[in-house]
Amino acid sequence: MYTAEELSKVLKMLGDPTRLTMLKQMEAGEQCACSFVDCFDISQPAISRHLKMLRQAGLLLERRDKQWIHYRLNETSPFYGMVVDLLDKIEMIEESCDCDSECAI
Repeated sequence: MYTAEELSKVLKMLGDPTRLTMLKQMEAGEQCACSFVDCFDISQPAISRHLKMLRQAGLLLERRDKQWIHYRLNETSPFYGMVVDLLDKIEMIEESCDCDSECAI
């Protein structure tokens, strides 16, 4: 069980289509932050803000590799099961985006 405050915070993160799409793409594995800049028609600072919010909510983990930051779903989050269940219900219309091979995993 979750407190109303905890669940509200997570639902707020999941209430944004950009953040949901980012999480859906990370369902397949770790993603470089630069891949999201290539996929969405928003600025790099806006992408960073979305990723920071998801990380602060405990839904993401990050790994630094020189100047690149790679993100993945946080499997230890108490909300992981709920998030994955929701992501399974999302139909991806767009093709998956890839970033420059220099930062690829």
